[in-house]
Amino acid sequence: MILALKNPHGQLDLSIIESHLATQVVGRPQGTKNELWEEIDSTNSRALLLAQQGAPQGVMVLADSQTAGRGRLGRTWFSPPGAGLYMSVLLRPENLSAGLPLITIASGLAVATAVEIACGVKLQLKWVNDLIFQGRKVGGILAELQSIVSPSSTSSGFSQALVIGIGVNISSRNVRLPQELTDKVSWLEDVRHNSIDRNLLVSQIAYELEQVLGLLWSGQMNSILDAWRCYSATLGETVRATVGENTIEGLAIDITNSGALLIKTRNGTRELHAGEVSIRRPDGTYC
Repeated sequence: MILALKNPHGQLDLSIIESHLATQVVGRPQGTKNELWEEIDSTNSRALLLAQQGAPQGVMVLADSQTAGRGRLGRTWFSPPGAGLYMSVLLRPENLSAGLPLITIASGLAVATAVEIACGVKLQLKWVNDLIFQGRKVGGILAELQSIVSPSSTSSGFSQALVIGIGVNISSRNVRLPQELTDKVSWLEDVRHNSIDRNLLVSQIAYELEQVLGLLWSGQMNSILDAWRCYSATLGETVRATVGENTIEGLAIDITNSGALLIKTRNGTRELHAGEVSIRRPDGTYC
């Protein structure tokens, strides 16, 4: 466990983050430096560019704000200055047997665990990439794979770079929220009723991410899925899943070893590998 950092204003400070890292890979790139931007278009886009330029695994890209933050399914991620935690981690797994859904699930579990340890707030995980509190979105994961031409890579001439993007809403102070997000998002400081040090949270996320992905790379996905089930806001709920132009409604009953969501419908059990899932509220509407 990482000790609390003394930074009452919650300003991001790369030297503080790095001095408290308890990792071996994440945040410890060999031969290059982590990056902290006051403003950037997207930390994921920057990390993918660094991958193309040959940056080693472990590089963290952080930003105080994003002008073009990205989420799943082509959505934007609202990233105003000083209001959230926006970070991406570049990894280069040697054997990438796990698909993006399972990587996303594992990463979400890591962030939820870190938030609980560092902030004392237990979030829930909504399949496949959302972190929520009482039905409102607090954070999200965007995992992306990129094939890179490299003369030193495998015989095919390609290597794979994995970028895991993490966004967490921290403080709503001085934030003018778009109208369409008013009833959909929440903030950790509003939940906790106290200030949060983003440096502490980054350090804890880096540690938990390395631990969870270590389990994943070693084939221990059952441990990850069992832990994910304990945080799940989706399982046991009536859901509506949108996949392209198709809609599936039913009861979310479990998650498979590949990260697919099992939904029990009137016509039998379906496996959902991608798409958008909404959970039914008590009044019958979907969130």
